[in-house]
Amino acid sequence: MLRYPQSVRVLDRQELDAVNANRLGDVLDLAGGVSRQNDFGGLWDKFAIRGFAGDENSGPDIQINRFSSNYGFNAPYDLATIERVEVLKGATAALSGRGEPGGAINLVTKAPLDTLAIRADASYGSWNFRRLTADATGPVAKDLSLRLIGVVEDRDSFRDHVGGSRRLIAPSVAWAPLAGLRLLYQAEYMRNTTVLDRGVVGVNGDARAMDRRTFLGEPGDGRIRQNSFWQQASLFADLGSGIGLELGGSQRDGSLRGFATMVDFGARGLQKDGRTAGRDRRYHDFGWNDLSLRGELTARVQALGLDHDLRIGIDRVRHGEDFVLNRARGTASRPLLPIDLFDPVYASQPLPVPPPFADRHTSFRSDSLYAQDVIRHAAFTLLLGARLNRFEERLVNHRSNDRLLRTLDKGLTPRIALSWQAMPGWSLYTSYGQSLRLNPSDGTSTFDAERSRSFEVGTKFDLLDGHLTGQAALFDMVKRNVLNPNATDVFVHTQVGRQRSRGAEVDLTLRLPRDLIASAAYTYVDATVVRDVDPALIGQPLSNVPAHQANLFVQKQFGRAQAGGGVTYVGRRAGDPFGSAYRLPAYTIARVDLGYALTDRLTVRADIDNLFDTYYIASSYAAIWTMPGAPRSGRITASLRF
Repeated sequence: MLRYPQSVRVLDRQELDAVNANRLGDVLDLAGGVSRQNDFGGLWDKFAIRGFAGDENSGPDIQINRFSSNYGFNAPYDLATIERVEVLKGATAALSGRGEPGGAINLVTKAPLDTLAIRADASYGSWNFRRLTADATGPVAKDLSLRLIGVVEDRDSFRDHVGGSRRLIAPSVAWAPLAGLRLLYQAEYMRNTTVLDRGVVGVNGDARAMDRRTFLGEPGDGRIRQNSFWQQASLFADLGSGIGLELGGSQRDGSLRGFATMVDFGARGLQKDGRTAGRDRRYHDFGWNDLSLRGELTARVQALGLDHDLRIGIDRVRHGEDFVLNRARGTASRPLLPIDLFDPVYASQPLPVPPPFADRHTSFRSDSLYAQDVIRHAAFTLLLGARLNRFEERLVNHRSNDRLLRTLDKGLTPRIALSWQAMPGWSLYTSYGQSLRLNPSDGTSTFDAERSRSFEVGTKFDLLDGHLTGQAALFDMVKRNVLNPNATDVFVHTQVGRQRSRGAEVDLTLRLPRDLIASAAYTYVDATVVRDVDPALIGQPLSNVPAHQANLFVQKQFGRAQAGGGVTYVGRRAGDPFGSAYRLPAYTIARVDLGYALTDRLTVRADIDNLFDTYYIASSYAAIWTMPGAPRSGRITASLRF
């Protein structure tokens, strides 16, 4: 990776285990430059990379084995099935296709091994957290291996009346019938339940005015239910003479259903007394299906004294989604289901049956042709790449006499990058790329595609025989035609003229075999609206993006014992996308862990998060939907390996 002209942070299984992570969001602080965004009450993953958050619902491009995976409303990713997390920063659209200039996250899943390995983990923690995982893999016949992963999780929360559960099973099979030919099939079924919790209300600009435990929904709503079935199949063929072929497909079915009550926007919501809020009640019935196909030819050849690493491919995506939302709201003079923010009383009146609000079917399709050539000569590496994209969305609004809204766009997204290995263990690089992403219709209007460009210069180093690695970069990115929600009705959107994000980042990783792992990351981001038809938005910072962000983690072995800890700092951030003065305060939180190997196969460890019990705000959508982070909590985990 030293000579590859891009900033890439790989969190392998050793680092994932070191922090005892269960969810994707538990580890991305280690990558640097990734900030938390509104996650729809904990129902999915949402992050910004280098200041840009991507789609309002699905976030940046999150891939599974290089297939885009965040279509629909998928539950937060579970790390029990993940081998490593690759955070690719900067221009990636020429290869990945979704078109986020900040970068992409690629999750590499666990595949079957040709040696027997069994692992089981049991955890118990604060707020009645219980989790069991099992992972078994090995050969069952010559050239045929299987793997089966299972998760059972139940939990309450520091938030009153909030809890959830997870059931997951993930089988996979690998078959190598011939030399140079490998077939891989992987699947995952997940059932996730959780209360849709929008957090607390920032009163008079104070994000921490309320007790962080107070729930502002209705316990009678029960839990949201998310079901998904994902499967992927790939063929890898070595055609000889340095030429390879990969054919693959990825398919997912999913659904999200259930009731939720939350504080409403505008005059229907927070009242003038600063302690009473009206609410709206919703019933969600979402269903989706997506299919991605890819064929890719790779070749390593020499021509004119240069080494070429060629990659040429085509991909096709088909996505269908049914979106049904029923919604009950009050009026400015008669707010619905008013609640006292500081002394809530639930079920004080019958919960209304939400009437129909939105009913639409969306179909999305994209077809792309891409090519990339990594050319090496002496100390220089030149990357040339481009993708020809064609996107189409057709939305049928059943609430408006089956009105058809059609969005079509196409374009070429090029990329060029260059690196120079100035000396052994040290390189310099620069990269430029463009991106194109379709903006989805809101059911009322269609929008121009989002277009962006990204430029960066950086350096990488690999020292002490590979034990000390790191990178640093300066970046500048611009996006045009970004969608922004309305401050009083978040289902109505307008297009922001232009956003810009620029800054600097550095990350370091030190590994001493069987002794020490340490990582540090710092990011500075200046992300603002630079042009818009609304003058009030110009110069405003982008929501939930801190100017300064840093993380430090260290874990050391002492014979059979281990001890570790970390510190995360997140700076002050804008608390909404509306150009208001609402700000989320900066925070610093710490964690520690202690472990001991009772035998060669059995280990136990204890983790304490938020060691000093800091009241901090993890993210927000607006002042009325502000999500506090968890207080001090602890977990004990026992792990058994064979």
